[in-house]
Amino acid sequence: MLNYLFKIYLKKRLQALSIEEDFYITNKHLSQEKKENIQLNKFNIIWRNSYENIPFYKNWKEKHNLPNKIYNLSQLEDFPVLTKKIISDNRNLVFKTPGIKRQTLTGGTSGIATPFPMNLSDADSAWINTFTGRSLNQIYPRSKLLMIWGHSHLFSGRHVILKDFRNKIKDYLNNITRVSAYDLSDKNLQKIINMIIKTKPKYIIGYGSCLKAILNFCTLNKIRLSAFKIRRIVNTSETLSDYDANKLEELFNCPVINEYGMAEAGVIGYSVSALYPINIFYRDFILFEKSKRIILTTIGQKCFPLINYDTEDLVCEDYNGSIYFLKSLAGKERDVIKIEDLDCKLHTISVIVLDHIFKQLDSLRSIHYSSKKNMLHIYFSYFGDRPSNSSLLEILVKGLKIEGIHLRKEIVKFIPIDEPIKTKAGKRKVIIKER
Repeated sequence: MLNYLFKIYLKKRLQALSIEEDFYITNKHLSQEKKENIQLNKFNIIWRNSYENIPFYKNWKEKHNLPNKIYNLSQLEDFPVLTKKIISDNRNLVFKTPGIKRQTLTGGTSGIATPFPMNLSDADSAWINTFTGRSLNQIYPRSKLLMIWGHSHLFSGRHVILKDFRNKIKDYLNNITRVSAYDLSDKNLQKIINMIIKTKPKYIIGYGSCLKAILNFCTLNKIRLSAFKIRRIVNTSETLSDYDANKLEELFNCPVINEYGMAEAGVIGYSVSALYPINIFYRDFILFEKSKRIILTTIGQKCFPLINYDTEDLVCEDYNGSIYFLKSLAGKERDVIKIEDLDCKLHTISVIVLDHIFKQLDSLRSIHYSSKKNMLHIYFSYFGDRPSNSSLLEILVKGLKIEGIHLRKEIVKFIPIDEPIKTKAGKRKVIIKER
């Protein structure tokens, strides 16, 4: 009965999803030239509508003397880069966009808190792209989902109780069991394991840090979850190393995949049966790489399109032209710190390097970093017996030496904490700002 009601309720979305799935399957081997033509035509339609009807873009076009249309995708790279700060600073103009029904706020782990106008078309396109990616992984609407997630909506805004009730109804209709991403204590991790056993989900989705915490907990407690026929483990919102993905695949006996997206744009791409490459939904998004940063333009149905927008996401490789497959993701630009070597030389490194060094210890539950006045503070929570500071320092020194960095030991301080440090959205707070 629920499936029948679900199909009626989402009739238009399901029809649109079927069309989108067929397109990407049928055009799996479409040439780059034809992909670029699709993107170019859609961009010119979106751009014209933007500068004719959206006050911010009318002003943006005049201010930067932008063309009425472009004739090659490469011309888009000449547009000024749009940032969160620009949108935040021009909030009054941005929120004169026609048709606004709600807003989404970003910034918990991604810099300045920025509101983005939204309407029903944003929700529809995000849902369609989400399930286009999942269907390519044999996951379909109402497939049983265990979601390890945050609930930032409970921390702010009006009508909190009503929002929570509405979300619970939606979860019920969509066959979703939601568990908290905030509490990664042994007790709650065991609850999550018990929930997996009880609900037998077809797939599990969660932040990389939560998935890794489950992995380490199961490893230490010799728990196996390979008998439950889970189809996919979906990593989202955070980067996950190949090492951890391989270990998770062994634990659950299924592929680990990436869902790539962001609150202000929706789901941008999905990998299929592996962590990488991530297939970009190029009918809705144009991606370029500029100085290792991903620059995004939305060409799908959105209330407020993003034109040449700085996602602040980093990649490791150079790309030439529009990106259709992401080979890797290196996190956010701000996830870097400066550390000093024996010669007092400063090195700027990604915290991913530190994560990879410390992953040797299954007993670490979570790890966070702070760099201030040439000191490196490392906060850590752990399973079971606390690892000694000396053992942690030894692992760090050896790991950085491989990277050609001879660390000054006296600049490092390890600080044990009881619980992982989380953002409002439930993600790991990678960089800690100390006063």
